[in-house]
Amino acid sequence: MIEKLFIRNYLIIKEAEINFSGGLNILTGETGAGKSIILDALSLLLGERADHSKIKKSDDKLIVEGHFDFNGNKTVSYLFNELFPEEDFSGYLILRREINNKGINRCFINDTPVNISDMKKFGDAVIDIHSQNEHQSLLNKETHLSILDNYVSDQKSMVNYEKEYFDFKNMISDYSELISKKDDIISRKKFLDHELKEINNINVSEGEDAEIETELNKLENSEEISSALNFSLQSLYENEINALSLISSAIKELKRISAFDKNYEKLTEDLESSYIIIKETSSTLSDYSSKLNFDPQKTEFLRNRISDINRLKRKYELDLPGLIKKAEDIQREFTFAENFDFEIEKLEKEISEKRENLFSIAERISVGRVKKAKELEKNINKLLSDIGLESAEFKVEIKNTVSNSQGLFSVKKGKEFLELTAAGINEIEFLIKTNKGLDFSPLRKSASGGEISRIMLAIKTVLSEKDKIGILVFDEIDAGISGRIARKVGVTLKKLASSHQIICITHLPQIAAMSDRHFNVSKSEKDTETSALIKILSESEKIEEVAKLLSGETITESSLSSAKELISVTG
Repeated sequence: MIEKLFIRNYLIIKEAEINFSGGLNILTGETGAGKSIILDALSLLLGERADHSKIKKSDDKLIVEGHFDFNGNKTVSYLFNELFPEEDFSGYLILRREINNKGINRCFINDTPVNISDMKKFGDAVIDIHSQNEHQSLLNKETHLSILDNYVSDQKSMVNYEKEYFDFKNMISDYSELISKKDDIISRKKFLDHELKEINNINVSEGEDAEIETELNKLENSEEISSALNFSLQSLYENEINALSLISSAIKELKRISAFDKNYEKLTEDLESSYIIIKETSSTLSDYSSKLNFDPQKTEFLRNRISDINRLKRKYELDLPGLIKKAEDIQREFTFAENFDFEIEKLEKEISEKRENLFSIAERISVGRVKKAKELEKNINKLLSDIGLESAEFKVEIKNTVSNSQGLFSVKKGKEFLELTAAGINEIEFLIKTNKGLDFSPLRKSASGGEISRIMLAIKTVLSEKDKIGILVFDEIDAGISGRIARKVGVTLKKLASSHQIICITHLPQIAAMSDRHFNVSKSEKDTETSALIKILSESEKIEEVAKLLSGETITESSLSSAKELISVTG
């Protein structure tokens, strides 16, 4: 829900803070006082086009800021996480839009700058505004199918279909790409064969180049290694005077004087440890020296081998793991080219089976839509009659998506080729006729602002338990109605307000009496400047406002009594 709307420097609203409640919020006031400006300001938060001419020349910039509580709203949570992947969604959002008198826009979500398109995504997901400004999902044919599917409530089948469809679409994409490349694939066989033989003839293995480099380094430096090993061995063990004999003599001398001072025992132990280490090292050096053998033939073989490997690495600009992977890729491509016709035939069979399965799911979904569409029409038409549109009739038009000829996405059914789309095999559009004898036509072409608002009210009421858009704004909903019908519209709004937050501008007492929170919008003039004032009414002030709507500016005892009665009946 929207908790607070802040407006600054928008036409006659110098500065206003509007604190909405849950349920039904009613706005009343004289014509031109600024009620519709509030809805226009709200539309700006939803990404609607801005007109900087509505900022007074003396003012710096227009600011509209909305505070929203979307706790538990999965759609908003998804949009937030998509836009701010590194932030946690708290459920509370502050949307702000600033427009200076040069027409430059700045948009913010929780004080973070965003694009106007990002702000519009949030607006489309959470608010429907029904007025002449037409921020209305109902007028967009593209939303009709999802509205019907929400009513059908077969999400499992739809999710399954969408997954299968996009798998099928990827399969078609792969198939089309292969067909377009058929000549190239076949002509590349000879080239692939040459590359494959070139790499396979060397028969490289993982890590082989590093092993050869290490082995060559030893072989090419074997003389120097042998000299160093012999010198070390002689110094430690083999020379007449060597490290071991000298350490042994030192140990004997220290042991002799340990009788005079026990401190020398520790030195003796340290030397004995060194003696053991040097003796073991001498043995290891002797072993290394005996195994060292310079092999000219092996050296030459390894030099040639590493030269061949490095040549291929340079040619293909790859390291050894990349070269091995390339050989595997070439092998797969070559095998595929060798068996191209067989592979295509196999893929065509898979596509055919997948298409039939997809069509079967789409048919089941279509049957469910047709059945539920009749139920939806019945419920909405009953409600339309109740709210003053007795001559109106609502219809859900369901057409099959057809193509002119057989294609990869089409299935022949009778004389038609039904086209599989991401939404199945149906096109949905809501139609209306506002008077008997007229033909059905699309909502966007045949209904006035007031009628659209009441039609939307009927649809939203029928769909209230399944509707994902939680904030509804109505202007002109009372156009052309009064008395008994106005009362029924008010009751319907009140009922819908139990599951949605509603903001409604009205001139009718029967609707105003239903409010959970009532705002009066008035204007004042000071120093040749007109300003709008927005006030939350107390219970007594609400009674007076409803009385004014009943009798005009002059409040009578009779109108006060009628107002109290209207309000008490709603309670």
